[in-house]
Amino acid sequence: MREVVIGVDLGATKILTGAITTGGQILAKAKFPTCSGERDAGEILDLISNSIIKTIEDNCFAEDEIRGIAVAAPGPLSYPDVEVVDSPNLGWSKLFLKDELCRRLGRQVIVEKDTNMAVLGEYFFGQRYNCRCLLYITVSTGIGGGIMIDGKLYRGSGGGAGEFGHMVLDPRGPKCKCGRHGCWEALASGTAIAREAAGFVSQGKGEGILANCAEGEQIGAREVGDAARKGDPEASAIILRASRYLGIGIANLVNIFNPDTVVLGGGVALGLQDLFYDSLLEHVCNNVFALNSRNLKIEMTKLGNDIGLWGCLASVLYSP
Repeated sequence: MREVVIGVDLGATKILTGAITTGGQILAKAKFPTCSGERDAGEILDLISNSIIKTIEDNCFAEDEIRGIAVAAPGPLSYPDVEVVDSPNLGWSKLFLKDELCRRLGRQVIVEKDTNMAVLGEYFFGQRYNCRCLLYITVSTGIGGGIMIDGKLYRGSGGGAGEFGHMVLDPRGPKCKCGRHGCWEALASGTAIAREAAGFVSQGKGEGILANCAEGEQIGAREVGDAARKGDPEASAIILRASRYLGIGIANLVNIFNPDTVVLGGGVALGLQDLFYDSLLEHVCNNVFALNSRNLKIEMTKLGNDIGLWGCLASVLYSP
């Protein structure tokens, strides 16, 4: 009998819902905007619940075919009570996410921090158990991470481990959504790249970047990357600055965890890898101890933007 897992990857800008068989075949996917600034938490939870129900109905899945349902959500997310605690990218606070989803759906749901789901997906379906210590880092709207040590997901004492994006690299740097200054996320994420580009434009510069934006469209990391590929010096400087901070942040983590492998994912990392990867590697190599660089691998995920769905599958199959 066919068994499927229904997975949802909730992000700051989009919700991805999919159905994937226990054998690893993605049967269905649907993506729609989160619009977290326009919708309150209850409305977004309704969207998630309705997308799960619609996926089940549209694909005519029988009850006994559904192995489980899992949802990945931005952190910080406490463990084991699964409370959203002051999420900077969603603007939610003190929301018991798992309880709310279970109540709406009338069934059990696995809920895990999105980067924890991603590292589970990478470990079980990307790296295939090859790492004693695996770090996954997502570079997207924000920056976050997941940690696998000796085959087990490391959450910390209360679920807060892996908030890599809020490691302060420059106390005098730009203000982050979390309220601190100079967080890694505020220096090297897609949001940071867009902010840097907007700064050029506000000074009457950035013509090469603006040329890649449709009329009325906001500047994003993608547009900056397109301009950099065309040789625009301002766009190239923005990307190089972000890659420097990415490399320094990864070097810090390598010196703390001494991992076998660091895997990068997220829309910005995957979309701009041709522009920053070599520079990032150089900064890592220049800032880690020789011992920690032995046999170290730094790779891009091969699971693409579906890594959250693979993590949902892993969370059901392997019950971390």
